[in-house]
Amino acid sequence: MPEKLPKRGKNKLPSRKNLPIRGKKAKSKSRKLATRLKFTKTALAKIDHPEKGQREIYRDTENRHLALRITQTAKTFYWEKTIGGSQKKVTIGRFPDINVEQARVKAADISADYTKGIDVQAFRKSMRQEETFGALWEDFRENRPRRNKSRPYSKTLDDQWDRVLKRWETKKLSDLSYSTVEKMIMKMRKRAPVYANRVQRHGQAMYNYARRNRKWAYRGDNPFEFDYESEEGNERTMRLESKDMPAFMEGLAACSEAMRLLFLTSLYTGRRIGEVQSMRWNAMNLDVGSWEITVYKGGKVRHQKAVLPAKIIESLSKRKAKSDSEWVFPSASKSGHVQEIKKAWATVRKASGLRELQARDLRRTLASWAQEVNVPMAVVQAQLGHSSITTTAKHYTSIDIDIQRAALEKTVASMITAAANSLS
Repeated sequence: MPEKLPKRGKNKLPSRKNLPIRGKKAKSKSRKLATRLKFTKTALAKIDHPEKGQREIYRDTENRHLALRITQTAKTFYWEKTIGGSQKKVTIGRFPDINVEQARVKAADISADYTKGIDVQAFRKSMRQEETFGALWEDFRENRPRRNKSRPYSKTLDDQWDRVLKRWETKKLSDLSYSTVEKMIMKMRKRAPVYANRVQRHGQAMYNYARRNRKWAYRGDNPFEFDYESEEGNERTMRLESKDMPAFMEGLAACSEAMRLLFLTSLYTGRRIGEVQSMRWNAMNLDVGSWEITVYKGGKVRHQKAVLPAKIIESLSKRKAKSDSEWVFPSASKSGHVQEIKKAWATVRKASGLRELQARDLRRTLASWAQEVNVPMAVVQAQLGHSSITTTAKHYTSIDIDIQRAALEKTVASMITAAANSLS
């Protein structure tokens, strides 16, 4: 007969619920459950801070991924979700610096980013670990692409770094803004315009190197890419006018089919050449004619939608049927897509005779033509992806002289008619 086990009780076998918990169960048992609460300014303000070393977690009933962590010193909003077995947490900001509605909007944006495959947590980590402008200079100086590998590094570039660019040596790449660079370049142009242009091209080349080099994998903006004022003080207004269109189309005909479609896509959508070069098939819905563009700026991720016109949809559909690449314009470059357009654009300018036209002028052309056919400014702003309508109005819209003359004649005629009627 088997030996009987002692009964549970004092100094005998411990109760199962008192046994030490191991592994995953131990974590779940020790984890304090969050309190569900409808987040409002009043409700969150009333919650007292716990003692030092303690914390309380509250979850919003309106957005299940939005939570509030309360410690002795702060109340912090954060987003949390388990994706693929891995728990993701993204800090949003402190209450009341960020109000409830702002926190909900940010949480929704983060959810949308993860749905689209963008790991916000990893992106923020990469931004914190981002290299400085000075580190980029050291790499660029030694390893930049050269046509003649035997030639030593240009002393002119060393001079530009020492005299101008070195002032931003400790700045992270994404922290250097357009306004900071433009202010310095414009000030320099008053004294030495040629030298200022060279410094700007030097900075552009450094950031383009960071974009194309896998070691850097930079995905932010190039703060050296901006339209500068001419020596007469007028901003660049070059664009394609009615009289230029036939010649421009002849110039495109001299290009390869891929380059022709690339330039036409930029012209007909008003998007930047760089955005067109890096188009992916999975970012487009050719059935409805939309194109989703991810923009990285100042450490933030923005999603913009552009409309694709029927002419471009037709050409892209034919191209997609023959494509086996993720890129619309694939290339043997390190990035996998077309990087250099200089030769193709030189062909366009030579064949068309439009020597002064630049690829970036195609974007301005669409905006100006849209203005002439009375498209609302807000619609133009959305298509171009400007964060401010002031930018659209200041830099990208101009009226053709014939359209302006016709409008003026119509206005004057109305005045004359009104005067004649008053006399009769």
